[in-house]
Amino acid sequence: MGFLDRFFSWMPEPSANGPNYPLQAYSTIDLANDVGFPDFMRGGANIAGAVVNRKAVMRNASVKRCVNLLSNSIGMLPLPLMREGQGGEREKAKEHPLYNVLTSRPNSWQNAFQFRKLMQRRALIDGDSFALVLRSRDAVTGLVPLDPDKVKVEQNSDWSVIYKVSNSAGGERIVKDADMFHLYGDTDNGYSGIALIDEAADVLGLSIQADKAAAKLFKHGALIRDVLTTDKKLSPTAIANLKSQLSGEFGGAEQASRTLVAEEGLKYQNVLTNARESQHLETRGHQIEEIARIFGVPRPFLMMDDTSWGSGIEQLGIYFVQYGLSPWFVAWEQAISRTLLTEDERRSGLYPKFNERALLRGSMTDQAEFLSKMVGSGGSPQIMMQNEARGLLDLPEHPDGNSLSNGAMGGAVGTTGQDQA
Repeated sequence: MGFLDRFFSWMPEPSANGPNYPLQAYSTIDLANDVGFPDFMRGGANIAGAVVNRKAVMRNASVKRCVNLLSNSIGMLPLPLMREGQGGEREKAKEHPLYNVLTSRPNSWQNAFQFRKLMQRRALIDGDSFALVLRSRDAVTGLVPLDPDKVKVEQNSDWSVIYKVSNSAGGERIVKDADMFHLYGDTDNGYSGIALIDEAADVLGLSIQADKAAAKLFKHGALIRDVLTTDKKLSPTAIANLKSQLSGEFGGAEQASRTLVAEEGLKYQNVLTNARESQHLETRGHQIEEIARIFGVPRPFLMMDDTSWGSGIEQLGIYFVQYGLSPWFVAWEQAISRTLLTEDERRSGLYPKFNERALLRGSMTDQAEFLSKMVGSGGSPQIMMQNEARGLLDLPEHPDGNSLSNGAMGGAVGTTGQDQA
């Protein structure tokens, strides 16, 4: 039963003398929690008239592709806890409890990829993504993702922020800001995110309606490629013979490309795509491009362009990392630093850092040329130590690889006698 059906079913039947309803006959309607009412209201909030909710938008192939591309990228990239020393040297803080939470096991049922992908997905669609922080003796031991629909963010009069978390029993728990990992992007008030399905309701609603129109075309439309026409009236016998001939001698893949000899003045005519169908296809293509703009994903990444998959697509990949993913890298890193690290830990040089180089490695030839120049090969000034270059290739450190002097290891990455052996 829908919202309006339930609404009118609660009203008593009018009496013969007119609408004289007792006060106790009315029921209280919780519009915020009523099943169907948010969708009913949201459906009228966009110009296309479509119901725009999480389930509806994720049925759209373009939205699905954008969300998966962004969330999978965030999930698969390394996110270690780093430590910067007094001399500027940087290393992984593997001994810190948070390192294992970020890189391996945030909770007992998820790995790091699954956790980050889920959190990023919710931040993209719902605007907010929440995880309860578990601690033991002030050390972070786990992160529990929470359903955004069950978390309400409020700001107190003293500017502090609290989170009201609802449970299945109808109760509510207040969580302090320090115990909630909160990830969001765009915001109007500064302490909660904007749901994409609300901000882009018009574009998403139009795309949903375009998909429905295409589906109805295949369900109810007449998909005819060729027709036979005549100025004469065919007899029932002629019609029966024609149907038999088309289904028998010309039906099926084995009878393809055979020539039909039309009788009784029948003329063959090919039915081309009309202008309205072409306009429909153009509209769907435009909506895919609009969705790509919303998510900041290059159009070819949605398989919607004939761009050659060569050097041009490599530049698009760099663009995607710099302008599509980098803002989310910063959002993740600063949220982790703010909530999961103490002030003393931040001052001591601890910080989280995405390793976006995993998406920008390029070909083996490009890597070899880059690393050779970084370690001073071919007369170039040495910028990187040998072991730093080896670390980028996931190779173990060499005893003589922590010097900036050229030739310490033969002038090239991994070319010492020990490596050759």
